[in-house]
Amino acid sequence: MSDGAEKVYLSFHKSFVKENIPYIDRSTGEDRTFNSVTLPSDTVIDGRNVGGFQFSPLYIDPSKYDENQRVVPLLANREVWLTRTARDADGNVLLDQDGNPEKETLKVMPAAIKEALAEARRTWSRQRSQERSLQERAGTARSGAGTMRREGDRLSDRDIPF
Repeated sequence: MSDGAEKVYLSFHKSFVKENIPYIDRSTGEDRTFNSVTLPSDTVIDGRNVGGFQFSPLYIDPSKYDENQRVVPLLANREVWLTRTARDADGNVLLDQDGNPEKETLKVMPAAIKEALAEARRTWSRQRSQERSLQERAGTARSGAGTMRREGDRLSDRDIPF
């Protein structure tokens, strides 16, 4: 990627990212690798749920803020091809004339993916915050920590045989 090109940075949990997947290049016979990113469920772009669609970025970087996050840099002016295996209403894989699984393909801009991911995270956060208040969650954490402290005291009171 050239340094002057504008980039969009997408952040994913490591469970949605697969790095260095090996394959053999058909034309040269070389061993090569590729990366794959799967969009989380409830990711909506232009009114369509694209959860489960995948794309293959050239680069995947570790996040400098969270070891469980991966950062995918994409060129802002280049479309991303999202693909997934086509399925019928019952969830069965649809096959083409040759018996191969059919693929659904969407072309979207990286900025649209970024906005869809941000909205999905906001929605997820709102749903979780409505389930329990911060005060309730803090109380649960305090009681759990108190239990750990009491169990630790009991263990230290015992004689440990050597």
